[in-house]
Amino acid sequence: MKIIKNLIANVVVSGLLLFVFNYFSIWLKIFFSNPEIEKSIVSLIWTFLLLWFAFWVFNSPIKWILKTLSCPVNFLTLWLASILINVLVFYMFAYVVNNYLDWWVIVKLWEIWQTLILSVIMSVGITVLTKIF
Repeated sequence: MKIIKNLIANVVVSGLLLFVFNYFSIWLKIFFSNPEIEKSIVSLIWTFLLLWFAFWVFNSPIKWILKTLSCPVNFLTLWLASILINVLVFYMFAYVVNNYLDWWVIVKLWEIWQTLILSVIMSVGITVLTKIF
């Protein structure tokens, strides 16, 4: 039961942070190629739920695998390589959503340093908010 609770909390927190960053920052923008989605609140919520789940898939298992494989490099660089893994996860998420998933959504990441700041804030936010929930 605790695993399901943690899963739901992680997905909701990730989605909430994606939603907040989409509307209040210039570092992450989610564009809708179908204008009807923005008009319909149900379609907008459904689309963000799908994006939240896709981000969770990249942020939890894939990031864990990458961090496990790069553990020696992380140790040598005093865990600075893990920050680059966070940026890589964001770019992988954007690439898969833009090229392989047909949800009428385009995820736009700006420059790499902005994505770096976004990934650090998202990691800290997910960790803190998941512990609170």
